[in-house]
Amino acid sequence: MEYNKNYLPDFYSVRNEEQIDYSFEGMKDKKCLLFFDNGFVSNIIEPNKRDIRFIWDGFLLFVDKDISIDDIKNGIDLHDERLVALQRMSVRGERSNSQEVREYIIKKLEEMGISYEIMPDKKEVDGYPSKCDLWSTRDESVLIDATNVTGDGQAFYFNDAKFTYRITFDSSGLPDMNFEHIGAIVLRGENETAISRLLDNDSNLRSYLEGIVGKEKIHSFIQDCDLPGATISNIENKLK
Repeated sequence: MEYNKNYLPDFYSVRNEEQIDYSFEGMKDKKCLLFFDNGFVSNIIEPNKRDIRFIWDGFLLFVDKDISIDDIKNGIDLHDERLVALQRMSVRGERSNSQEVREYIIKKLEEMGISYEIMPDKKEVDGYPSKCDLWSTRDESVLIDATNVTGDGQAFYFNDAKFTYRITFDSSGLPDMNFEHIGAIVLRGENETAISRLLDNDSNLRSYLEGIVGKEKIHSFIQDCDLPGATISNIENKLK
């Protein structure tokens, strides 16, 4: 059984305490299901001959307080809820789902007064993840959080690259969650790379980018050409 793709929760991918804190914003009135040991992995794409693959070793699911496990089993709409996935490694090669990180998450939930339940589902995944950051978006915020990493780097728009990852539940019996993203913006910086996977890769997003970047540059951007670092700085300033 698979979850309706239009009912899937918003997807955050985190690899350090700062990103965890960011992902917890606005969650005070929710409850949290902790799937610390339930891993999943993305497919591999090869933009510019550099493999990009993400691995997560667990995740947190924030839902409204009145949503039960049975509701989730029955496929209730989770579109307004939030899934926070714990990437395998930090950009420094440190494990992002360590015992210390788990303790940090539980302490933060308790400090915020968010009730939580540790779920029994377990799945181990193998492989080495990409050493770049990941953002996932449903709207024009595709550039807002990632631009800081680029510095004097470049940006690439992959119009048709398909990213997929499936989350399965071996113990609780929840329907599979199969996320698909068509297209990506890759911001490659001096020390880091950020990937924004596009959930809504449509004309509205393109119009928004055109308004920021300028009509004379948006065509090459959409066609998978380089976008100079100076233009990234311009984008960042206009978004502030």
